[in-house]
Amino acid sequence: MQETSAISKDPNTTQIVYSTKTYDRLIGLVYKTRGILFDSIDEYFSENNRDRVLNAYYPTVIIGNHVEEGDVPALAVIYRAIQPKIKFAIPAREDILKKNFLVKEFRPKGTLKLIFGLIDKTNLIPALLRYIGCFPVKRPFRDNARELLKSGELRNMVDQEWNVLVEKVTSGRNLFLFPEGTFNQDGYLNQIKRGVYFIRTKIKDVHFISFTLTYDYISAKKTQLHIAYGETFDISENASSDEVTNTVKETLGKNYVATSGNLLSMILMRLGTETAVGKETLFRRLQNFANEIKKKGKKSMFPESCSTLIWKKPSNIS
Repeated sequence: MQETSAISKDPNTTQIVYSTKTYDRLIGLVYKTRGILFDSIDEYFSENNRDRVLNAYYPTVIIGNHVEEGDVPALAVIYRAIQPKIKFAIPAREDILKKNFLVKEFRPKGTLKLIFGLIDKTNLIPALLRYIGCFPVKRPFRDNARELLKSGELRNMVDQEWNVLVEKVTSGRNLFLFPEGTFNQDGYLNQIKRGVYFIRTKIKDVHFISFTLTYDYISAKKTQLHIAYGETFDISENASSDEVTNTVKETLGKNYVATSGNLLSMILMRLGTETAVGKETLFRRLQNFANEIKKKGKKSMFPESCSTLIWKKPSNIS
């Protein structure tokens, strides 16, 4: 990768792209769909943030852990807490911005297939996503990493994608970014985390804010979403790639929220299917334990080995 000097982004000289009423209304429209996916949404701010506001002055990169497609309406929730209102650049899968995405992705049947098909024909979703700042990025680490490695094209493709992100920021937008990703079995996790280092080396005075999404799939009929916000932090210009990776890892990993459902998931996965304790009894005890945690403080921290298991969706939950 060719090294270049970092770009210093002065808000006084850069044309910042502030949001408009139409932009805010469209994100508000996405926010209103939250009830389709979620039973409830709880937000957690640090004790020092009594105003419950995320100060994201340009240039800022807001990073979070990517869990599932439900993260999209979650971003609409997060946007409501951000000040000042600056338009965002949001990297998205290429196929989401193409025609017939709903039918191909969810493979609905019956009436739902007809409804999704009609929505796809209008091309409404790609148009809406592009307007609010989504732009397509390739997924070489998920789709064809081996072929790209053999041909020697993988590094160039990764560099091109991260250059696009830098261009979006230097054009006056802030950036939403999921450094972790979900497809980490073939190298995606490592490369995306190192991408934060790439952005840091290209934009001299960039700031970072973190958020951590915790999904509880079994405490209610619908998924319960918990969003824990971190504080604004900077990364040293002299930080190495590994140091940046560890900073991102620690920042995202320390704010998972303890829920009775996630604690139950963790214990059941560790115990396996055979246990002498009835599931109802176990779940009730965990609910009491989770309530005690909430009394002591809304946000609970876990060591990495524990938090990884807590937020992960159990394989036996449909």
